[in-house]
Amino acid sequence: MSIVLIVTAFVLLIAATVIYVKNRNTGPDGTNVGSTRRGLILLVFVGLALALASQLPVFRG
Repeated sequence: MSIVLIVTAFVLLIAATVIYVKNRNTGPDGTNVGSTRRGLILLVFVGLALALASQLPVFRG
């Protein structure tokens, strides 16, 4: 079970990185800046939470 959490966290963090790099390269056009930042923060937070949860003794087997 911990492997599933780690892989899911890794995928979420990679997706956040790709979105960040894609939006950084488009330039300051000002469209959807707030929602993109909120989405990135949410993806990073969930990814880190899953990565930390995988280290709990409940998921060790």
